[in-house]
Amino acid sequence: MGDWFTHINLDLIWPLRPTEIVGQRAQSLMLAGIMFLSVLTGMLMLDLSTDQEDVGNRAPVVAGSSGSEFPQGGIAIILLSVSDEDLVSAEVDVRIDGSPVEGFVLDEYGILQGNLPTTDPGVKLVEVEVTDKEGKIGSWSGTFTVLPAPASGPEIMIGGPLAAEEGSSVALSGTVVYYNLSACSMTWQEVGGSSGSLPMSIMEDGRFHEDIEGDVGTVTIRLSIDCDDFSQTTDVEATWLESSEVRGCTDEEADNFDSSATEDDGSCTYSEPEPDVIYDSSDLGQFWIDKFLCQDGTGTEVDDYNTSGHDNHVCDVSVVLDGDNVTITMNGLPNHDLESGPGCCASSQNYVLSVPRSPTNDTQGGHNDANCPEAGGAYECAADRGEIAYALNGVPIFGPEDGPGGDAVASHHGVYEEDRQEIWLGLCHGHSGPGGVYHYHADANCIHWHTGESEDMSWLDYSFPSSTYTGSSSPVIGVAFDGYPIYGVYGEDGAGHVAEMKSSYRLKEGETGYNGIDDYEYVEGLGDLDVCNGHFGPTPDFPDGIYHYHSTIENGMGDMGFPYFLICYHGIVPNANDGGGDPCAGYGETWGPGIGPPPEGCGQGQQTGQETPVESGLAILPPPPGGGMLWMLILAAIGISIRFKEEASWRGPRDPAGIAPVYRQARELA
Repeated sequence: MGDWFTHINLDLIWPLRPTEIVGQRAQSLMLAGIMFLSVLTGMLMLDLSTDQEDVGNRAPVVAGSSGSEFPQGGIAIILLSVSDEDLVSAEVDVRIDGSPVEGFVLDEYGILQGNLPTTDPGVKLVEVEVTDKEGKIGSWSGTFTVLPAPASGPEIMIGGPLAAEEGSSVALSGTVVYYNLSACSMTWQEVGGSSGSLPMSIMEDGRFHEDIEGDVGTVTIRLSIDCDDFSQTTDVEATWLESSEVRGCTDEEADNFDSSATEDDGSCTYSEPEPDVIYDSSDLGQFWIDKFLCQDGTGTEVDDYNTSGHDNHVCDVSVVLDGDNVTITMNGLPNHDLESGPGCCASSQNYVLSVPRSPTNDTQGGHNDANCPEAGGAYECAADRGEIAYALNGVPIFGPEDGPGGDAVASHHGVYEEDRQEIWLGLCHGHSGPGGVYHYHADANCIHWHTGESEDMSWLDYSFPSSTYTGSSSPVIGVAFDGYPIYGVYGEDGAGHVAEMKSSYRLKEGETGYNGIDDYEYVEGLGDLDVCNGHFGPTPDFPDGIYHYHSTIENGMGDMGFPYFLICYHGIVPNANDGGGDPCAGYGETWGPGIGPPPEGCGQGQQTGQETPVESGLAILPPPPGGGMLWMLILAAIGISIRFKEEASWRGPRDPAGIAPVYRQARELA
């Protein structure tokens, strides 16, 4: 075996050719060298193996320096280092002058820290033992000297005279110098004053501070300090100067407003505001006369942002008491700037609405529930598309569905992908339909909001809720066909607090609003409102309570506030309304191609434009003379899809599972 090994290694290290002759001595030396290397290698391997076997648990090592000196009564911190394989399990025993002490802490980094008592002067012997989990001990000892305290007492260091304006406090602050602050106590008092001595706190670094109030003039403040057997006093002057400011009530709305006051002193008082006019809930005639806007030529000029120039639209409303009814005549133009959207452009209409002066609850039931299945026939359904109520500026309020039957508001906010008819709602969730019929699908609270007269503010700055919340209940914004009022978003909850009123409707499992009303279900108690989206309760105009509807932005879960206004009528609807307003105005929404035939006496509908609509520099061709139907056919033939807004601005993610966050985002951007 040895000959084979030698042969092999010789061949590898020094290969011989048959023709080469190697001396016997050279071969012997080589063999000896190989054997020596083999033995040496074996010894090294054995040694390494032995070292590895010897490596195991070792005793802790404790290191640090000694000999430091500390003043009596001062802070003396001892720091030592400890090394061991397992610091977590190590136990520490510290003795000072042979007595065990507590408070020394060994952290995860091997730093052992503790305080050396400095109460008594002299040399202190500190002994430390660290025991690991296997009982091995590492030790250390050192000496430290606590120097005797100086013979002098404490020193109070403070600035010069103190001064402050009338009504303000002087800041009495400074520093105490003493070797042992823990042995000190301090007080202050006004010399000649009646309050006596008052305690003063001293911080660990010797600093102190006290805010002292006083009247106009100069007083002497005396500081007294006791440290061990030493006592000391220091006097300092404090002066309060007459203020150049005149303090008083600076609120012009207050009863005691002081025009000479330059600084408010919190003394303002206010009289109770005169109550608003309280109306009779059994006769709303005067209420509607007072509340409807744009009467007697009070409407202001507004602009349609989807046209190239200023449109000078002016809303016009007339309210007449007619026996047991209130008759309202309206031109359908809003009292605020608007965005017509794809249905450009808004134009004047002729609406006549008659509602009962004394609304009556519907207790008969037995109604067709096709458009409000959750009501179960208990109440008359509002239209799913077309007019269901009117805002106080004379603009119709439409049902929640768009022309093809989807939830117009949900489509607008991108809750689902509308592949039948593009929906874009402009300011205050309103837009124009065929025939120039401007209407709201939600919100409508902006009828009471106005741009700032002195600020650079436009109607595009309107948003919910910042533009509508005042801390009080919202004002009335419209009237339903049953004569009951529609209020804004905020009202009194069951506990008498002003809160945002929440709808009690939610999307059915797996639905998105694509099928409109059919996708929603009523859950009693989910929000604040009933199945028709109203409730009985107090309002600013009827403190004793009246049934009323609310505009809803959210439901009780924080999702979309379907049906946004109302979905059925809690009261009896006079037959004379027949849906309210112009029966031919619902082209593209309640009737038209793909929807249904026109009402009797109605043609095919007309889109009335006035100027070339534009948005962001994009011009939209005006409709041809042939009317709306021809226009739609032309658009379909050439495949034109017009968007007035960038999709990202108006549509969110298409994930039905993210309805709530999408709507909350859209709400913030609105």
